[in-house]
Amino acid sequence: MILTEEQVDYIDTNLEFYGIASAGLRADVLDHICTHIETGNFEDFDTAYNSAIQQFGGYHAMKGIERDTYLMVSFKNNLRRQKLVNILGCLSIAGIVTGILFKAMHWPGANLSFFIGCVLFVIAFLPLFFYQRYQNFYKKAISQ
Repeated sequence: MILTEEQVDYIDTNLEFYGIASAGLRADVLDHICTHIETGNFEDFDTAYNSAIQQFGGYHAMKGIERDTYLMVSFKNNLRRQKLVNILGCLSIAGIVTGILFKAMHWPGANLSFFIGCVLFVIAFLPLFFYQRYQNFYKKAISQ
C-alpha cells in the first residue's frame, strides 16, 4: 500500500495530538508507522493505521514513548553532571581543609588556598549542586 501526502499529514497530526511534541521523535515514529503500513498487506488505510498504532502499544502509549526517550537521552548528561558535582565538591573541600591546616601551622599559602576553596565552593559547586537536585526532581516528576 502506498501512502498519499494527505495520509502522511493525517498520521503526523495524530501523533502530535496524542502527545509526541518533539519534532525529531515525531518524524522517527512517523517513519516507522509509514514503513509498517507500506510493507504490510492491508486493504484500506484505516486498518493499516490502527495496526501500526497497536504495534506501538496503542494511543495511550504515545506520550510514554516521548517520556522514555527523554529519560534515556538525559541519563548520559545526568551522569556527567553528577561526576562534575562530585569533583568540584572534593576540590573545594580539599582547598578549604588545606587552607585551614596551613593556617593552623602558620605555613605560607594558607589564605590563598582557603580563598580558592571557598570561591570554588560558592561559585561552582553550590549552583551546580542545586541545579542537579532540580533536574533530579524534574525527572522524577516526568517519570511518574
